[in-house]
Amino acid sequence: MGIDRRSFVLLSSMAAAGGLSQVVRAVSPSQSKPRTGLRTITYNVLAFHGFKKTEDNKHVLARARSQMARRIALELALHQPDLVTFQESPSEKRVAEVATLLDMNYAYFRGSFPGTIMTRHEILESTNCPLVEGTRPKDLFTRHWGRAVIQREEGELVVFTAHLHPGKVEVREREVTEMLKVMQVDRDAGRTILFQGDLNHKPDGPEYPRWVAAGLVDSFAAKGSGQPLTIPSTTPNKRIDYIWASADLASRVSECRVLFEGAFRTNPEDTRSFALSDHIPVLAVFE
Repeated sequence: MGIDRRSFVLLSSMAAAGGLSQVVRAVSPSQSKPRTGLRTITYNVLAFHGFKKTEDNKHVLARARSQMARRIALELALHQPDLVTFQESPSEKRVAEVATLLDMNYAYFRGSFPGTIMTRHEILESTNCPLVEGTRPKDLFTRHWGRAVIQREEGELVVFTAHLHPGKVEVREREVTEMLKVMQVDRDAGRTILFQGDLNHKPDGPEYPRWVAAGLVDSFAAKGSGQPLTIPSTTPNKRIDYIWASADLASRVSECRVLFEGAFRTNPEDTRSFALSDHIPVLAVFE
């Protein structure tokens, strides 16, 4: 799946004319050519600000910011995703522009750092900050935590997206506890689960083995190739972005890699270059 030039110009013109919301709701990804398998990407997009602002590139970056939705859509389209999750999403209007350009439906999860699920499949339902019981504690899920059920050719898939607390391990641990409770409900019902996002912990952190103990499989650990680090996009030195899957889906993973390429990274030979975000997206392919 890609974006031909005629469609790109048409959609860009309609968005500029104020018809974006109507276009988004008129798009029917389910009518595109069916294909089996799943290509999924998780990406912290830094609210479409671009990275890293420097004295050399600040004027170029300022001109590019109004184009960021189109730039991100085009770069993602090169990898033919069936599903994309964003962390640190911009406004819903700008997310809708990307979804339209990718011919996808979307669910938007509001928060101080909003989240997004976009997919070429039908979204049957979505919930912002799902909990087994009670309401969100004020200090938990201050970024975003969302759930959606999508209808694929092979059946329903439950997709979770999250952006966990960046600074406090004890807060993340409590977030993990609540998240695992919600996931367990779907697991007990025999549903297939995909979970991805910016989890703000490294593989050697205390949170990582808890996902494993819950029966989730780290796609990069299973079939990763290339370097695993996901931040920063200038000189990556940490791995904190993940794609996890329940065992039934994970058994079909054929590839996982960090997309340290193209516009997702900077060009060290060009001091005016910038990346689309401070994070690097992660791609997983399930056959």
